[in-house]
Amino acid sequence: MPYLATPRLQFHYRTHGQPDGLPVLFLHGSYASSRWWEPLFAVLPDEVYAVAPDLRGCGASDKPTAGYTIEEQATDVAAIVQALGWQNFDLVAHAAGGAIGIEFALQHADQLHSLILVDSAPVEGVFTPLDTLLVLEQMKTDRQLLQQALALLMPTFSLDSPENITFFAQLVEDAAQMAPPAFTAVAESLGRWNRFAEAKALTLPTLIVWGEQDEIVSRDFTTRTLIAIPGAGNLEVLQGVGHSPMIEAPLALAERIIEFVTEDFAGYDSVRARV
Repeated sequence: MPYLATPRLQFHYRTHGQPDGLPVLFLHGSYASSRWWEPLFAVLPDEVYAVAPDLRGCGASDKPTAGYTIEEQATDVAAIVQALGWQNFDLVAHAAGGAIGIEFALQHADQLHSLILVDSAPVEGVFTPLDTLLVLEQMKTDRQLLQQALALLMPTFSLDSPENITFFAQLVEDAAQMAPPAFTAVAESLGRWNRFAEAKALTLPTLIVWGEQDEIVSRDFTTRTLIAIPGAGNLEVLQGVGHSPMIEAPLALAERIIEFVTEDFAGYDSVRARV
């Protein structure tokens, strides 16, 4: 398995495509890992070089006891980017990873070609009540509860084949192996994190994608994020899709990502055609 050694942590990551292709970094959300991007990677053309790290405390990356705030994880992303030696790349971020992506973009906009937020945590953060935090804490030891919670994140993903059943079981296992602090620390940080005012600085091209069956992040929250970011155009709504389009509708999401990141790159019409 490939790893990136940084001054902060060692990060495991997954890749797709040719290393000299169009660089795109993918950030997963809470209770996830880079594995969540595998269905989307499977439909991306090889001309896109996609890299998806396991974030702090997740997957096969290091699992320290601290450092799970949105700000600290954005610094992790900066360390990953430096280790990759990337400049002018596209950043795709899902759910709580969207907050990390926004924070990174505010600090390092000069390194980005574009920002793509997929069913992202709202730009103003989100408060998690105590009773919900207690449920998140319980998921550390209650595998059935954890499985039910993950199923809510992907409501249209059908467990109608051995392949899908196996894949979902792997997602549950990844979540169960997270660092214990990660079960609640990210949610707690989102309750303190708010970049609604600062987002006016985000003038880089930004695509916001939302599944119309998302019961985790509301359309109202998503619209407020759209309004807050000057570089964002229209909201892309995926019909019949929930909170996790990379799993529920990977081809539809890939089409929108490729169209967006290649629209001002001459010669990439053939890449779009192969999605």
